[in-house]
Amino acid sequence: MFFGVLFGLYAESNVTEECNQEWICLVQTKDDEGIELSVRNYNPHPKVTNSVLLNVTLVNFKTDLTFPQFVVVKGPTPVFITKFLLEDKTKNAFHSFSFRVRPGDWDSVHDDSVSYLLPFAQGIRAKVVQGYNGSVTHFGNFVHAIDFGIPVGTPVHAARKGYVMATESRYSEGGFRRDLLSKANFIIIQHDDGTLGNYAHLMKNGVVVKVGDMVDAGQLIGYSGNTGYTQGPHLHFEVHKPNRQLEVTTIPTVFKTQYSDRDTLKEYYMYWHPKQGVDLSTVDIFDEDIQICRLNAKREKVQCGETSFQLGENFLVSLEFVKPGNHRIEVDISTDGKGFEPIKLDWVADKNLALEARYVSIANNPKLIGRWKVRVRVNGEEKKILFFNVKA
Repeated sequence: MFFGVLFGLYAESNVTEECNQEWICLVQTKDDEGIELSVRNYNPHPKVTNSVLLNVTLVNFKTDLTFPQFVVVKGPTPVFITKFLLEDKTKNAFHSFSFRVRPGDWDSVHDDSVSYLLPFAQGIRAKVVQGYNGSVTHFGNFVHAIDFGIPVGTPVHAARKGYVMATESRYSEGGFRRDLLSKANFIIIQHDDGTLGNYAHLMKNGVVVKVGDMVDAGQLIGYSGNTGYTQGPHLHFEVHKPNRQLEVTTIPTVFKTQYSDRDTLKEYYMYWHPKQGVDLSTVDIFDEDIQICRLNAKREKVQCGETSFQLGENFLVSLEFVKPGNHRIEVDISTDGKGFEPIKLDWVADKNLALEARYVSIANNPKLIGRWKVRVRVNGEEKKILFFNVKA
């Protein structure tokens, strides 16, 4: 943001303000000696904190300060920067101000004693599809971000209490395209220690809080989506603060999970809120995470829980494990009373993945019409039997 003004002599004080949308205002108090400069937050809420990088261009003015200047503006009280004094009152003078703003406090120190709640409701299980140091987008300044693989419309809850600093909910498109980098819906919540929690890729109109709200940990704040720069539906969560270059610096965090009150989340692991008196931390896979799914023409999974297919279609036997491991998976697929040899699938899971699947093509043979049975065993233990029908 840039402001430039030709300066004349003033017989009395003259106060002007130049504001940058919803972030900050430059307050200039002019008299015949020069200009006093202050910075205030546009939003007068006492919780609002912004970090500002301020620069100036001066002709016929002097100041003892060296620019650029770094300043943190907290609450409604203006921060005095300096007074620029006229050097020669008989000559014209010129000044211009430029500044950049980033929400938050670059001098903040994260309260590492805080254990964050998982940012979704009780009863939901979600997998970390990209964790710290993720190869897709979680590197550089975003190295400590987490992506939870949850469907569009999943309720999003605050992981920590704080003040709603900013929101966006107007976008509807998502995809792995650079032009969508700035088009994700989000909620930014400022915490008591000055750091910020960012909840991103929310659905259109999927924000249920507003700027200025105080929210409690666990409170519903919005609904997940697939907007902005994304390869599929998920919730992006990070805690960050600005640095002196006005860039985001993400901060490592711990969470309350089924494993621990202070758990560092791992890529491809599934997490859920702990429930008192219930210990499911030793479960390898849940019954509902063994599914028959429909595939499209590109053999992409598009719908699970299917019970009816047609001749010539493909289907997927999908197993989503709680955590990666070298599980042995055996799947027997047979048709009722048709005399066909069962299809046998037998493989060892990839230790670096938590989703295992094999696809099967249904031949275009009328003899295959009828009821099919899928028997799934993991590490020698029968886990589930599924049925579906094949139609012409």
